[in-house]
Amino acid sequence: MGVAIIALVIACVIGWHASKAHMSHGLIPTRKGQLPAMRRDRTRYILRTLLLAVIVLVILVLVAKH
Repeated sequence: MGVAIIALVIACVIGWHASKAHMSHGLIPTRKGQLPAMRRDRTRYILRTLLLAVIVLVILVLVAKH
């Protein structure tokens, strides 16, 4: 039960970061003057999401082996 709750919390965090990255990407056509800042934000959110996904994968592998 504890692992399921932890996985749910982590999935929510990853989903939030993915949503932010998607929102940053979706604004590009309407605000061309802000492209550099949006690209930086989008890249930062994608990197955070990937890092969190790797951490979750490592945790799940360790839990499965234990």
